[in-house]
Amino acid sequence: MTNLIYHLLCRTLTILLFGIFLIVTVRVQGQHQQVLSQNVAERLARLEELVEYYDNREDPALAVSYLTQISYLYWENQRLEKAAETFQRAVPYFEKLNDLDNLQNLYSNMGLIHLDLEDVSQADRAFTKNLEIHRRKGEPQAIASALVDLAYVKNLRNDHREAIRLLEEAQQIAIDINYESVLPNIYRQLSGSYTNIGNIRQGDQLRQKYNDIKEHLNRQTMRGEFQEREEQSQVEILRQQAEARVRVLEMEKNRIQFQLEQDSISAIVRAKEDSLLQARRVERIQRQDIELLENRAQLNQTENERLQAVQNFQQLVIYSVLGGLALVMILAVFMFRSNKAKQRANKALAAKNIEIEQTSEKLQVAFEKIEDQNFRITQSITYAREIQRALFPPIETLNNFLPESFIFFKPVDLVSGDFYWFSEVTIDVPKHKRLQTVSAQGEQMSEPGENGSWLPFHGEKFILTAVDCTGHGVPGAFMSMIGYNLLDSITGSGITEPDKILSRLHNGVRTALKQDETTNRDGMDISLCTINKKDRTVDFSGANNPVIYITEGEMHMIKGNMMAIGGSHKKTERTFQRHKIKVEKPTTFYILTDGYTDQFGGEEGRKFSLKNFKELLMDIYQLPMQEQNKILGERFDQWKANENQIDDVLVIGFRLQ
Repeated sequence: MTNLIYHLLCRTLTILLFGIFLIVTVRVQGQHQQVLSQNVAERLARLEELVEYYDNREDPALAVSYLTQISYLYWENQRLEKAAETFQRAVPYFEKLNDLDNLQNLYSNMGLIHLDLEDVSQADRAFTKNLEIHRRKGEPQAIASALVDLAYVKNLRNDHREAIRLLEEAQQIAIDINYESVLPNIYRQLSGSYTNIGNIRQGDQLRQKYNDIKEHLNRQTMRGEFQEREEQSQVEILRQQAEARVRVLEMEKNRIQFQLEQDSISAIVRAKEDSLLQARRVERIQRQDIELLENRAQLNQTENERLQAVQNFQQLVIYSVLGGLALVMILAVFMFRSNKAKQRANKALAAKNIEIEQTSEKLQVAFEKIEDQNFRITQSITYAREIQRALFPPIETLNNFLPESFIFFKPVDLVSGDFYWFSEVTIDVPKHKRLQTVSAQGEQMSEPGENGSWLPFHGEKFILTAVDCTGHGVPGAFMSMIGYNLLDSITGSGITEPDKILSRLHNGVRTALKQDETTNRDGMDISLCTINKKDRTVDFSGANNPVIYITEGEMHMIKGNMMAIGGSHKKTERTFQRHKIKVEKPTTFYILTDGYTDQFGGEEGRKFSLKNFKELLMDIYQLPMQEQNKILGERFDQWKANENQIDDVLVIGFRLQ
């Protein structure tokens, strides 16, 4: 038993010393890898001459052979950029020769080099070319491996959806041809990709598949060794293959170099042989006697050196044995302590794994509850959206009253806190029939009367509003319902002056929300226009929101009063200013909420701003109204880009001739 332990420790010591030797050798080589020695530079120059020579002779096979040697020589000496450059130079040669095998190896090597250079974009290009060549060759197993390698690079570029597409194709091929050894890597990468795009459940399922196939393959073949070997990425396998090719080409390169040197020496010898032949014959006779004496002296010296070498060797053996015994004892102590520490770590790790599994189960239950709650909430909000849509008239209905008009409406959530409202008012009829409003289906609620020809609506006045309630989403939607019903009630009672409508709306909001009795401070901002058909005027009043109108190329803006509808104002009445605009020439009007101008975006992530909005209107106001609507939508999406929409957006435009 003691002898067995001793032999095992001796073998371990030998492996350890050999590993230390390799590490030191690699480090010494690494310290010089950035500087080409004179010998390497001369070899590169010679190989470049050979490439040029065979290029001139139109022999692409030999030319590309020497060019490939140049590439591996640069790679061996850590000149990665130069290696990639010379590999790229070799591409046209192999394409001309239609050598798909070498082309495939070429792009694999280029992909590995670009990964070492952290140039993921070029690595993506190289592995894509590698996949294309494998597809041309039609080898299913090689295609599957190439797909996995390319997916690895796509994941590095955060293009996880493309990586998923490639991996699923590789999975199907592997299953079809029973290529089980690549499946663990496919499932492992697929799990990470789905997790990265937020599909946690799919990622967990694929992780379980990865564990199952790994256990299956372990039971079938090499158990522990299989897992360690198969979990290497396909890119690392390609690297090992490339290193093997480097060694083969290095041997061939040395052989060619040696042959070149021998040819040169032979040529020199042949050139001088004739001239020296006679002199050597004379010299040989004279040297024979001298050599005889020298050989006898050398024989004596050699014997003395042999005896000294034997003595030195014996001392070296003694010292080595003593040192080896000391190292074996140290190594034995170290291994004993390491084994104890490993046992303690394994126990702690097992306890931690149990704790993690328990926590994971609790999180899964909580996640399922949250998913169910989210589904129910989304269903409720979707139903609320349908109710709100049923209440509001269709946007297209406005064109029945104002042919040249549009409504740009873009809620941030399923339901909106911004809303539009419009109605037709008839004055000279009984009070209960004055309001000619619009149903949710867009139908007028009364028969047309006598009107002028200025506008097609049947009443004497037409009221149009753009309203921004406090908040958005569900709270804003509740406020919009209150505001919509109050506007119907106020205008239905015969009030058409915009300032009086806003005053009554303010009192109605405060009463509906009991703001005198509670801490509720919700309200709304509004722009309201009353179009008077008889005298061709537009009356405007606003609460925090303006009206913008353009006539004969000149823009005007009337700001509303700097106070909101509802809120913390404690006065019984709130007075708003009324502005009268005479329409004598074609005039384009715009009323809006603040969602468009407050949207963040652009190159610097700033608000769009009212200034930019006014400049945009000046550029488009002469266009047809529906085209203006389209441009406003496109400009908003272009400005927002990848930013989140922060508020509901409402812009209403109409033109009076």
